[in-house]
Amino acid sequence: MTVLIVFAALVIGLAEGIPLGKQGQWKELAVMSTLLGIAFLLAVGYYLGLPSLLALLERLLEPVGKAIFK
Repeated sequence: MTVLIVFAALVIGLAEGIPLGKQGQWKELAVMSTLLGIAFLLAVGYYLGLPSLLALLERLLEPVGKAIFK
C-alpha cells in the first residue's frame, strides 16, 4: 500500500508540477508541492497506524478544556 501511495504522489506531482514549472509559476508550484507533501505524510502515517493530528490535538487540549469548562 505504501508503494501505491508513493506512486500516486509521484504521478500527481509530475502531472501538476511540470506544467507549472514550464509556465514559470513558481509560487503555485511551491504551494502545490507543500500541500502534496503534507497529504503524502498524512496518508503514510495513517497507513502505518500513527495517531492522527486530531487525536494528538485532543490529547493536548483535553486538560485545558476540562479546566475551563469545569
